[in-house]
Order: sequence, then structure tokens, then C-alpha cells
Amino acid sequence: MIAFDYSRPAATAKRLLTRFGQVVTVKRVTPGGYDPATGATTADVTNGYSCAGAVMNYASRDIDGTLVQRGDVRVLLAPDAAFEPKPGDTVTLADTTELTVINAQATKPAGSPVLYEVQARG
Repeated sequence: MIAFDYSRPAATAKRLLTRFGQVVTVKRVTPGGYDPATGATTADVTNGYSCAGAVMNYASRDIDGTLVQRGDVRVLLAPDAAFEPKPGDTVTLADTTELTVINAQATKPAGSPVLYEVQARG
């Protein structure tokens, strides 16, 4: 059986998000630690990347008040991410709105990411 090449669907997702979406920045802060050899603490490290994304509101039927709350948004991200988004990361939209990632799922058949879907809260 021939394996399917998922790079084309990933490129299509990126192209559509670039054309119809906006630039989104994802940031992750890795807390510093304690170095017992020197007795000092190391500073927090912030990593970030920009990619194409689309922001959509959740439908009323999807808002249950527990997992998905009023005001939460769904952010679709292109698969060219430097790292996979995860809960606790920060998403900054083109209008400088900062949101916190609550949940993140990768669509990655056969291990190749095609699209990231993020639930974010402001």
C-alpha cells in the first residue's frame, strides 16, 4: 500500500489561512529554574513564532459553560509552527488581542501536522 503524502493538504491549509486569515503569534514561556551549582535562578525563556491563522466564534450550541465558555474562540493555525501549541501558551491576534490557550488539538494523520485547532480564552 502506498503511503499518502500529507504535505499537499498541509500546504493547502497554509495557503487558505494565509489568504483568508490573519497573522497570529503563539508564545510559550518556559519558567527558569534553580542552579544548585551557582545558587542562582535562571530567567524565564519566551519562545514565539508567527503563522497564518483564522479566528472563529463557537456556535451557541457548543458553549456549555464548563469546557467551552462564552467568549472563547476557535483559532485554526497553519501547520508551519515552530512548536505545537499547548494549554498555557499565549495567542496574539493581528489586532493585538492576547488570548490564553485552553485546549489544543493537532490534525496529524500519519504523524504529519496538517492543521492545529486551538480553543482560546481572553
